Amino acid sequence: MSGIRPAQEQFGRVAEAYVDSPNHAQGADLDRVVELAIAHGGERVVDVGTGVAHTLRRVAPAFRAAVGIDATREMLEAGRGVLERARVPGASLVQADATALPIASGSIDVVTSRLASHHFADAAGAFREIARILRPGGLFVLVDNFTPEGAEVDAFINDLERLRDASHVRSHTVRGWRHLAEAAGLRTSIDSETSVTKLDVDSWLARSQTPKDRADAVRHRLRDASPAVVRAFDVTATSFSVHKLILLGRK
Repeated sequence: MSGIRPAQEQFGRVAEAYVDSPNHAQGADLDRVVELAIAHGGERVVDVGTGVAHTLRRVAPAFRAAVGIDATREMLEAGRGVLERARVPGASLVQADATALPIASGSIDVVTSRLASHHFADAAGAFREIARILRPGGLFVLVDNFTPEGAEVDAFINDLERLRDASHVRSHTVRGWRHLAEAAGLRTSIDSETSVTKLDVDSWLARSQTPKDRADAVRHRLRDASPAVVRAFDVTATSFSVHKLILLGRK
């Protein structure tokens, strides 16, 4: 469990901030996850890295059984409130590591994971577990940030994310995310890689409760960003953008 402690410590402190976070509670990418899950159909859905259950809240009504899994108890406690307010009584929440899902092999029709995998200490292991629990023909829908190709921009955004939040592990390139899913035995395709999320720096830092010295360092790095980084992430004095993909993996 030691590999997930940074995420547990971070999200245990800030769980309530994610209940009303517009980047997590809503968005075109969330709408698309729901569309894809419903179109695929089946009886059982699992949301891995469910956080405060925003994705589960939306997909659960379309399935007979719905489970959200997260490593952090406080996030799940906040998620229970989200589900109750949305009147989604049939969904259940379970605390577990993404690399050890308490789900029978070959039993799940759809697995979703939205804006969580960049926090997984062992994303490769988590994807293997996701492939294990999917039934033949099952669908994995991944939504996460990705970094454009290029060593400079890759290093910049991942270093910036870790400076802001020590539980960040890695945002991969599109090729990197596909490689992880394919190495787990899934056939992949990209539903979208055109979504961009504009982040207000002050709100972004406040949500993670970043200590002042680290927050100041984040602002300093954004101010001093190279022309290539400014272009890649549309950096301004008060904001920057991250790129988001929707990846499909089929068993």
